[in-house]
Amino acid sequence: MKIANFNKIFTLLFVALPFNNALAVGELTCTASADISYSPGLRLFSQQTDISFDVEYSGCTSLTGSTITGGSRSGSFTGSRSCLALPPSGSATIEIYWDNGQTSVVDATTQSTDAAGQTVHLLTGPIISGPFAGLTFSEQLVQASLDLLSCLVAPGVESQTGIGVMEIL
Repeated sequence: MKIANFNKIFTLLFVALPFNNALAVGELTCTASADISYSPGLRLFSQQTDISFDVEYSGCTSLTGSTITGGSRSGSFTGSRSCLALPPSGSATIEIYWDNGQTSVVDATTQSTDAAGQTVHLLTGPIISGPFAGLTFSEQLVQASLDLLSCLVAPGVESQTGIGVMEIL
C-alpha cells in the first residue's frame, strides 16, 4: 500500500515539473581525464618547471539537445613548482576543441586545494566565443597527492593523471 502511494506521488511530481528543469544540471556534462607532465620533475624544493597538459572530455551528455559527445584542451607553460606547494591561482584564456570541429574560448580562472589526500583543481569562467557562448565553463579535476618519496631524488615526479567532470552551465 505504501509503495503504491509513493509511486503516485513520484508520478505527480514528475508530471508537474517541466522535464528540462526537473533533471537538468547543465547544458553539457562530460567526464574529464588529464595527463600532466613536468620537466624537470617536481622535487621537494621549488624550481622552474615546464608543465604540459592534455585534458580529454568524453561521454558528454546534454539534456537540451547538444550533439557534442567529447572534446579536448591542451597546452604548456613554465612555472615555479614543488612537491610541497599547491599550484598558484591564476587566469588564462583557454580553447576547448569539440568533436564537431568547433572551438569554444573560455576566460578562465583556476585554483587548487588539498582535500582528504587529494588535490582538487577547479577551472571556471565564462565562455566568450564559440559553442555555448554566454554560458559558464566549469571543470573539476582530482589528482592523488604526490608521492613524497619520489620527490626526494632525481628525476622527481615527472607526470600525474587526474579525473573529474566538466560542465557547461
